[in-house]
Amino acid sequence: MKKSLLALAVLGAFAGAASAQSSVTLYGKVDLGVGKTANSTDKQVLDAHGSRLGVRGVEDLGGGLRAMFGFEHRFSPDTGVGAGTNSTGAAGGANPASVFWQGYSTVGLGGAFGTVNLGRQYTAAFILAQNAFDPFGGDTVGGLRGNSLTGAGAGARIRTQNSLRYDGTFGGLKVAADIAELEAGSPNKRPYSVAVQYAAGPLLAAVGYDNPTGANDNLMTAGVGFTFGPARITAAIGSGETNAATNNKIKQGIVGASFNVGAGRVLVGFAQQKIGTTLVAGTSTGLTVKKTSIGYRHDLSKRTQLYTDVSRVSWTASGTEKNAYDFGVQHNF
Repeated sequence: MKKSLLALAVLGAFAGAASAQSSVTLYGKVDLGVGKTANSTDKQVLDAHGSRLGVRGVEDLGGGLRAMFGFEHRFSPDTGVGAGTNSTGAAGGANPASVFWQGYSTVGLGGAFGTVNLGRQYTAAFILAQNAFDPFGGDTVGGLRGNSLTGAGAGARIRTQNSLRYDGTFGGLKVAADIAELEAGSPNKRPYSVAVQYAAGPLLAAVGYDNPTGANDNLMTAGVGFTFGPARITAAIGSGETNAATNNKIKQGIVGASFNVGAGRVLVGFAQQKIGTTLVAGTSTGLTVKKTSIGYRHDLSKRTQLYTDVSRVSWTASGTEKNAYDFGVQHNF
């Protein structure tokens, strides 16, 4: 009897050790609200934060080496279809229906040297620089980086398929670089990006460079953030070229702040993007987009949040200005 109990105890110890060496996590986010975007005159049901379902895991291989994987699906909870599709399932937007793991799908190895991942993944410049200084994180109608640091006019990318990415952390310094192998028939060159981010106490600073697939497009981003007490302020600029043959210069900027107020946060910010500098008959052909946003986040718990935002967007080329707003609930698990 004693031998049997000892054997069970030993087996239990080994089982506990084995389970401690590997883990798989199911996670996600569900978001829905009502509102109106600046590009629409109709009230809509909105998925303002990008609902998703993902799985990630890690296995300890011994000797300080570990294997990692992850994949994340984006979907529209109001219809149940994949993000980037309409109610009939037709492809649309930046994420066609054929891309099921729209968030990312990667496998890699990690150790004291850092991590190396392969697959569809976020670019180094986006993670460390372009997304670090928008107080809205690019989400909701208040998101600012879409009208600036990741604006389509710069040819900047958020994710790349068929890519290889390295990340390393050395004290307060983070470095990352990625390069992608193009699909057959893709234009011009292999896209790549590099970025450096430094954090020390209340200070965060980052620089990123993104070189997409076009022959001429590129984008350099630099920003800084500072936290003091309940407040955080950020500022960032971008400079580069679009893939247009002429008049392709681009200048961008963001300033923003967030303030903790009780169980919530107030967010404010301004973004501007200017494309083109050529003068034709004394009139600039450049397109300038400006956006001002204010929002509020109220935490009902660590995982559930109410939010509301208001923004105003202006386009100098057409002389139009439009408002946008939203109100919704987000749950994380």
